[in-house]
Amino acid sequence: MLKQKGKFEIRQYEDILLSSVKVSGDQYGALRNGFKPLAGYIFAKERDGDKISMTAPVMQSSGETENEWVVSFAMPSKYNKVNLPDPRNDRVYTEEMKQITAAVLRFSGNANKRLLDSKTKLLSDWIKTTGYKIISKPKYLFYNPPRTPGFLKRNEVMLIVDNERVGD
Repeated sequence: MLKQKGKFEIRQYEDILLSSVKVSGDQYGALRNGFKPLAGYIFAKERDGDKISMTAPVMQSSGETENEWVVSFAMPSKYNKVNLPDPRNDRVYTEEMKQITAAVLRFSGNANKRLLDSKTKLLSDWIKTTGYKIISKPKYLFYNPPRTPGFLKRNEVMLIVDNERVGD
């Protein structure tokens, strides 16, 4: 962690290998619809080979068009693009998220559009006070199963920021 103020943090992330799927719909529906093919992939129901350990969080970000979402699972560190099993479902693809610096706000609750928008605005407003510049759309991170009571759920909103702070 590079900086912290309450529930706001600036973090450095190393390279992350993601298995992802693009889906359409509202935020919650897209999260559910994206989870299914990814779960089929990691649990070896839609590919050959052994199961892949489930990692948290599930990541969701808006896609390139309206109502398009990208839902992703981070792959365990023992995998790379060469040894990660190939999916049978052509909707599932692999992508690498190179080392990033990101501002993150942790919160609890059932992450509906209103709550996500509110937390994204709070994070964006805080970033403006840090000297960092936002360089991405928000990414939403969900750490708990859907049946977890809202007050126990750990969620985060992430905005990737430029490594170089304004004024440095």
